[in-house]
Amino acid sequence: MDILRMNAYWLLWGFIGLWVILFYIRHKKKIRSFLLGSATGLTSLVLLHIFGGAIGYAPTLSLTNIILCGLLGIPATVMMVLGELFL
Repeated sequence: MDILRMNAYWLLWGFIGLWVILFYIRHKKKIRSFLLGSATGLTSLVLLHIFGGAIGYAPTLSLTNIILCGLLGIPATVMMVLGELFL
């Protein structure tokens, strides 16, 4: 059961990544939408790091988390929280 759960988790990460990339590509102003998505993702990561103790998960500001939130935006932050709380 754990292998099935982990495979579903990684498959969901891949789906989120593909969805965000397609989202960026479909906009007329691709660079602007990417920068806005990156800024909101990094802001949500920092806010979660500061205030995350209230929900029981305060992620570290590691290079992996910063890259994930910088590339995928808020969906990456949501996936980190859901992965920590439910897995």
